[in-house]
Amino acid sequence: MELNQLRYFAKVAELEHMTQAARELNISESALSRTIRQLEEELGTRLFERRGRNIVLTESGALLLSRTYEITRHIGDVCAEVRDAHRVHQPVVMVARAAACLLPGMVHAFQGRYPDIAVSIIQNDNHVITSQKYDLMLSGTIMLPPRHSSAVLLDNPFRVLLPCGHPLAAQRCVALKQLDGLPFISLTPNRFISVMLNQALKTQGISVVRHVYSDDALMIRNLVELGLGFSILPKFTFRAQDKQNLCELPISDPFPVLHLVLSWKPNAYYPESVRRFRAFALSYFKILREQEKNREKRDRP
Repeated sequence: MELNQLRYFAKVAELEHMTQAARELNISESALSRTIRQLEEELGTRLFERRGRNIVLTESGALLLSRTYEITRHIGDVCAEVRDAHRVHQPVVMVARAAACLLPGMVHAFQGRYPDIAVSIIQNDNHVITSQKYDLMLSGTIMLPPRHSSAVLLDNPFRVLLPCGHPLAAQRCVALKQLDGLPFISLTPNRFISVMLNQALKTQGISVVRHVYSDDALMIRNLVELGLGFSILPKFTFRAQDKQNLCELPISDPFPVLHLVLSWKPNAYYPESVRRFRAFALSYFKILREQEKNREKRDRP
């Protein structure tokens, strides 16, 4: 069995048509048919059966296809590993979709230990995200993610953001019923967090007045400071210095919690630089998580 045979077999399985597969592989149909026939003779089983004008995989063919994908993926990993053997300091590409304010401190600490490894942080490039041209992603989610391809770094609970002069600002926490009927400055309706917040408020029977939306958290922060209304945002949306003239209060009612998650593509080869960065990030946020727990204990009445 040769790699070319498997490549030809996979193309036929993908297109379910011998003529089209031969055309894409740039070989004659007779040569392709001969290759498939030789593969079937070697394995002692039929790989395809005809169904109308198309050919479809048999049970044995489906099994071989799954193994073919595994083999080609491992070959790709081996090639990448060999290419990267001399590039220990290959740049790390990270997408940040949540709590980007926490990254500067982590990257600063990482650079102190690994000054030769460059880190590229991407925030608003949908092409990079959809094409998966990144190594790691920092994002927020309500559902706990799969452990084999991600790790929860930190819980990021929602907080009510108010101007310091607001009547509720003197309280230690806010009950949702106290927000009923008040002007609410929200993220644009198509954002994940916005949809989730709307559902949570609706479940609690809270009706708010929405006159202003924004897709930028810093804009929302400035609008709240000017007294145009309150907002509800994840705790780690801003750095401490960004909260001057604002009051940030926990919600006393049961409310969803956002999990800050580091994720990566499963079963993919990563160069040493990415493996070092991932291990460092997990360790860094573990310490940060413990610091937050201790801070919350101190702040309890």
